[in-house]
Amino acid sequence: MVGARFSLVVVAATLLASGMLWPVVPASAQEANEFQLTVRRNFGFRAGSRIQGQFTLGVDQAIDLERVQFLIDGQIAGEASEPPFELRFHTGDYSLGAHQLAAIGISQSGAELRTPVRSFEFVSAEDSWQAAGKIAVPLVIVLVVMIGAGTLAPVLLGRRRKFVPGMYGAAGGAVCPRCRKPYSRSLLSPRLIVGKLERCPHCGKWAVVRRASASELETAEQLLRSESGRTAARPSDDLQRMIEESKFEG
Repeated sequence: MVGARFSLVVVAATLLASGMLWPVVPASAQEANEFQLTVRRNFGFRAGSRIQGQFTLGVDQAIDLERVQFLIDGQIAGEASEPPFELRFHTGDYSLGAHQLAAIGISQSGAELRTPVRSFEFVSAEDSWQAAGKIAVPLVIVLVVMIGAGTLAPVLLGRRRKFVPGMYGAAGGAVCPRCRKPYSRSLLSPRLIVGKLERCPHCGKWAVVRRASASELETAEQLLRSESGRTAARPSDDLQRMIEESKFEG
């Protein structure tokens, strides 16, 4: 369980570092009903106020608006005249460095509302890749070490106990996607989001397997018992054939 939680934390941290999970929040603590500018990443890089790529400007409001003007460095960059009142822009269309973003909303009654100004730094694609790499590379190394440790741990700590159908342990049982036979999952095996990386003791193949349900394990156990029965019957069949053939020898 500890390994599973740690894997999820590492993956989430990786996505957060790349800007995929960065939340859309106001620039500073404002009253809940204040007219706010939102900045949403469509494609690119975002780390705090440092951004690069394609973004969408919008407004967080609870009043009826006629139109919204979006400003970059005090100049109107575009206008939206119908909901959801948004404007797409690319940081590459502007110079690198600090920029001020804001919006002006005009209500149906003609009242004008201004959002607080939000400051951002437009960075180059090279800078964004370098910044993401400084965080992502160590996390990838940690993930590789975790996978390697989880794979080697069962070998270093000794062989697993002999598999007994119906006894799967705390990590539960799995069904091999190749030979369709059941086996126990190891607590030490690395978790890769959708399942654990395991080696089937029957066919020797590696696969990422989830925890199988009781019905799935029961079906797989029936297959295992039927194949074991056929294997046990083969020696007697061979002996009977030898006896039959001996009758015709000189």
